[in-house]
Formats: sequence, C-alpha cells, structure tokens
Amino acid sequence: MSESEEETSKNMTGNMIKRYLSEFSRNAEGTGYAYLKLDLENRELENISEELSPYQQLKYLYFSGNRFSNIIVLSRLPNILRLELAGNRISSLEFFNNEETFINLQYLDLSKNMIRNLTAIKVPKLLFLSLSQNEIINTDQFQGHPNLKKFELRGNKIANISGMKGMPKLEELYLSENNISFIDALEELPSLKRLHLRKNNISVIEEDKTPELPELNYLNLRENLLKDVNKLVSLKKYLKLEKVVLAENPCWASNELIKEILIFMPKLQGINKQSISDVDREAAYNLASERFQVAEAARKEAERKAQEALDKEVKD
Repeated sequence: MSESEEETSKNMTGNMIKRYLSEFSRNAEGTGYAYLKLDLENRELENISEELSPYQQLKYLYFSGNRFSNIIVLSRLPNILRLELAGNRISSLEFFNNEETFINLQYLDLSKNMIRNLTAIKVPKLLFLSLSQNEIINTDQFQGHPNLKKFELRGNKIANISGMKGMPKLEELYLSENNISFIDALEELPSLKRLHLRKNNISVIEEDKTPELPELNYLNLRENLLKDVNKLVSLKKYLKLEKVVLAENPCWASNELIKEILIFMPKLQGINKQSISDVDREAAYNLASERFQVAEAARKEAERKAQEALDKEVKD
C-alpha cells in the first residue's frame, strides 16, 4: 500500500503506527528507549490494529475523531497514562471494568461517544474522566471511584444521580446540560470544590436534603428553574462557598437579588460574573437591618395588643 493510499485507508496499519509515533525516550523500566506517544486523531479509522500490541511502552494515545467501537487491543498496553478517545463509536464502559488492565491510566476522554449506561470503572489510578456528550441516562451502577479528581458528564440525559457518591478525592464535578431536578443524592464527596449544574431542571433546593459538601467553593446553577431566591437559604451551610451563579433563572429579575442573597450568605465573593463590593455588602446589611426593625416593631405591637386584651379581661 502506497503512502497516499494508506492516508485514506480506514484501517490502522503497522506502517501508519510507525509513521505517527513520537517522543522517543527512556522506557518505563529505565532499561532502554522507546516511543511513548502515538497520535492518530481525526482519521476516521474503523479499527485498532493488533499490530499495536508490541508497543508496550506507549504512554500517550491520541485517538479522538475516529470510528472505534472495540478498544480491547488498548487494554494490553500496561503503561498508558493518557488516552483520548473522544468522538468515536464506543457504546460501553466494559473495557474499563477490569482492575488488571489500564493499571497506570490517569487521564481518559470518552466524550462524544455512544455510551448509555454509567457503569463501574475500575481503573485504579484514574484522575480525570470525561463522559460528556454521550447518551447516559442514569448513574446508579457507577457508585464512585477512590482516586478520581475531575469528572465531566456534560450534555447527557441524566436525571438520576444516585451513583454520584463514594469519591473521596473528587474536586470538580460537571453535570451541566442534563435532566437533573434534585441534588440530594450527592454523597461522600468530602473534597468537592466545584459543582456545575447549569441548564438542568432544578426548581428548589430543599433545606433538609442539601448534600454535605464541606469544601464546596463554587456552585453554578445557571439556566435552571429556580423561582424563589429564599428557597436557596439552605446554601448557607456551605461555609466555604465563594461564588454562586444564578443567572437565567426565573428568580433572577434584577440586581436587587444580590442583596437578598448576601443577607443569608454574607461571605460570598461573587454572584454570577459580578464581584461583591463593600457597597453591596452594606446595602444587604442595611436591608436586613430594616427588615429586622420592621419585624421587631410588629412583634412589640402584637405584644402590646395582647397585653391590652388581657388587661381588659381582668377589669371585666
């Protein structure tokens, strides 16, 4: 096969592999040298050749933009650290459900594939996982991962997030553009700092069902169905929360809501794209003081009337 014919072929070949190898460096054992990187992105290849198996030292594989559905060959390469498979035809996570394969994999991109079920992933050293823009409906079979730090699930069809638990090291979770209505199922995420829930179906965050997220400092609720800012009072439990995004919700009618939010979350540093100023804090404090004074006056007036009624009864 000529070089030009190989370039247009839908099959991965041995010559193609050799041509696109790079990063010649010391191997994992330190006993010699080998190629560490293979880049075959955007070639519309339909298979992963068995001729890849001897390249045991490969660490970085860039295979996005092809038509792969079966990636079993890759499970025979024990030193892969980074694997990019976005925009292929993978429909299952079964290839990552074996603790004895992909033992060194840290970065996995499976976005824009055809995965419908979020099942268990037993890749022991995995730190980053993207499953954005698949067809995932539920997460109940997932049940977490011990080392994952960043997890992307944007643009799926997820309504049930009951499997989003048991991730003690997770710091960033991206659930934007799904069908989520409630977030109470989030559990055992003690390190979570950033939570993205933009463009879902959240209309209320119930105070008694707000998940425990002690390290949360950023929360994006943009483009949801929140109507009443007072229903967000449960967010005050997040003592490290610095920024919240609420734009394009029904409740976000004017900048007056900044004061409303600051009344119960006075330590916020930013709301939407606006940094909180001393003027904002003073305005919120004054509004809260006015309301307290009005409530206190009403309480005293009610007590006065009650006492008057009691005095009248005694006289009669």
